[in-house]
Amino acid sequence: MSAVSTRRHPPAQSGAWEAEDVRVLAPEILAGKRAIVTGAGTGIGRGVTQRLVELGAHVLGIGRREEKLAATAEAMEQLPGTFEWASVDVRDAEAAREIVRTFAQPGLDLLVNNAGGQFYAPLENISDNGFRSVVDLNLNAVFTLTSAARQGLSQRGGSIVNISLTGVDRGGAGMGHSLAARAGVLALTRTIALEWAHLGIRANCLGPGAVFTEEVPAEATEHMRDQIVPEAVPVGRGTPVEDIAETIAFLTTPAGRTITGQLLQVDGGAHIGAGLHMLPDWPPTQEDS
Repeated sequence: MSAVSTRRHPPAQSGAWEAEDVRVLAPEILAGKRAIVTGAGTGIGRGVTQRLVELGAHVLGIGRREEKLAATAEAMEQLPGTFEWASVDVRDAEAAREIVRTFAQPGLDLLVNNAGGQFYAPLENISDNGFRSVVDLNLNAVFTLTSAARQGLSQRGGSIVNISLTGVDRGGAGMGHSLAARAGVLALTRTIALEWAHLGIRANCLGPGAVFTEEVPAEATEHMRDQIVPEAVPVGRGTPVEDIAETIAFLTTPAGRTITGQLLQVDGGAHIGAGLHMLPDWPPTQEDS
């Protein structure tokens, strides 16, 4: 049997990749819907928030940095829907739970657990505190907000989308702590899909590939775009934020009513590629072993 090819993946070419606009949902299809998005001030969270408000939803954005949330609010002013924000660390369980419960009291159609983060390091260099901190942000906070939203979601048969990572079920060098937490989120998501289905609540994980946003340092973006993506992603391209936002919005519509308990990997096939290993010196040489 021949070895797996190590040739780089060229960027996929087709009319789809030439499209400047991936929006396909009817205007204001989410009018009257209520949604919560964590990490709404930047990156994926901001992109998702903007698309939901474009479609007419009333969105509560949660984040830690007031200036980022205020900038998001300013960008939403001329859109059909409405946006409000609350500055809170989602790891502050009591404060986060109260904010979610208050907003969800009239009913909630969508909860997007997007806030998260990690640093890249091999397992042997991760301290106990570092591991726990990443798990607290990427797993424990998801449980806190989701459990707080349960009653509101049940009133409207709402949707939960937990932002995960590509390859959450396969591991990745440099991301042991984050992938451990997000594998827990996947198990939690599927348990919610089972236990709360009778309430009309749907729960899914969305695994993006390499997403380039303004929050990623230019040097890291260049390394991911020029090295990691061509080596690991079959389509040879990163995942646009717009693709993620449109998928989440679709899951909020009636057309997504039977989609639950799924891991939707919006990643250009990265989960079947070589793996998005986030260590520049991976794999180790014989001398490193």
